Amino acid sequence: MSFGYKEDLLQFIWEHQLYNPRNLKTETGESVTILKQGYLNQNSGPDFENAELKIGNNTFYGSVEIHIDSKDWDSHKHNKDSSYNNVVLHVCYNHSKNVCREDGTLLPTLVIGDRISQSSLDKYDALLSNKSFVPCENQINALSSFEQNSWLNRMIISRLEQRCELYQSYLVSSNGNWNEAFYCAIVRAFGMPTNAEAFEELAIKLPLKLIQQHQKSLFQLEALFFGIAGLLKESREDNYYVGLQNEYSFLSKKYGLVTIHTQLKFGRMRPMNLPHVKIAQLASFFYNVPHFISHVLELPGTKDVKKILDFELSDYWSSHYSFEKTSTVRKKSISTAFINHLFINSIVPFVFFYEKNKTDIDSERALEYLESIPSEQNSIVSKWKSLDIECKNAQSSQALLHLYKYYCKPKRCLQCNIGKKLLLR
Repeated sequence: MSFGYKEDLLQFIWEHQLYNPRNLKTETGESVTILKQGYLNQNSGPDFENAELKIGNNTFYGSVEIHIDSKDWDSHKHNKDSSYNNVVLHVCYNHSKNVCREDGTLLPTLVIGDRISQSSLDKYDALLSNKSFVPCENQINALSSFEQNSWLNRMIISRLEQRCELYQSYLVSSNGNWNEAFYCAIVRAFGMPTNAEAFEELAIKLPLKLIQQHQKSLFQLEALFFGIAGLLKESREDNYYVGLQNEYSFLSKKYGLVTIHTQLKFGRMRPMNLPHVKIAQLASFFYNVPHFISHVLELPGTKDVKKILDFELSDYWSSHYSFEKTSTVRKKSISTAFINHLFINSIVPFVFFYEKNKTDIDSERALEYLESIPSEQNSIVSKWKSLDIECKNAQSSQALLHLYKYYCKPKRCLQCNIGKKLLLR
């Protein structure tokens, strides 16, 4: 008998007991009564923990392992792993062989292939065969706002915690220097999605302590940022460019600086998002707000932080989007939209990371920041809105983006609380 699904569906069926529980028997003929099916284990080890079962006349407390076929126990090498010695029941769709624990004892096996609820399989098939924007597109509004929001609240925390992994690597590489770690987070965000990795490398090769040594000279900061970004290598007749080039030549020899290896991308982007503009903004940022990092951790709200980001770039950039070629005069100061981008992609997750490390609890201030920022505007958020899913601020849009990327697009409905609730209706 074939089971044309992955193991996670069998785990879901066991977790919610979606099979006929009458007259259960092991493959050796002993009666089985499920007192507690256990709790799904998200880490390494057996699939379900803290189960309580009665097999024959004895009650057992331990773990339950789920497999499509009983032979998978050996193929997964559980028979050589002592951490599986506490498994008290092996639940399978098919049985092809008896298996033993690492300590040599025979493992009781329960086969449920012919007991599974067909309606559960039909619901699962209907959900995953849907070719719409998200699998549950035609069903999600059957759930209450409370049920939807409960999972979306989990999504925003997951998104912030995911960013914490990156920031932890910054903190480790900077030997526990919080300012240096935050600096890396900010510089990476200036790269926007397209050049994030290149700007991250820029932050690593141009450390904060060097920025602080030259923070009183905007010209020197521009020379450092543009030079290490590899944008001062060509010969040009532009006087401003030549000045930066000469300044960087001096500073690079003085400090032993090297340019980044990651190639900057210039294609298919708005002029204001070009690397030259972003780097000019970055230099002006650390010139005008040299103590920005401490300000963020001290100021109470987004409005207070945004006030200190209202500054102009050097005069050269009012008539340039890149070196040499002039353009119509236009201010290149940081826009409100880009400030929101900085909050969403560096400030908020870093505040979350910082306060979680210091207090060991989730940061309420980070979530309050997100609630005060407008919802992002992109095709994914627009499609969620078309399904009448409320998206009133950045906290909502970030949660929906995370849900789509990590659950809906790869169709991980069995790991999604919304998908689970719809399957159990």
